[in-house]
Amino acid sequence: MSTVHVRIGKYRSAYHTDAACPSLNGKQDTCVGRESMPEEQARAQGLTACRHCRK
Repeated sequence: MSTVHVRIGKYRSAYHTDAACPSLNGKQDTCVGRESMPEEQARAQGLTACRHCRK
């Protein structure tokens, strides 16, 4: 089970495998933080894998 990172706030549609991903850390005015969770939990919330994260 892998741990992924997700934004807390608006525009939350993807989970991130790279904590340094620009899509995770950008748009600071619409993000109130980030949290980590199991990948399965992120998928269960309807989130999809980020296309920009390094695998």
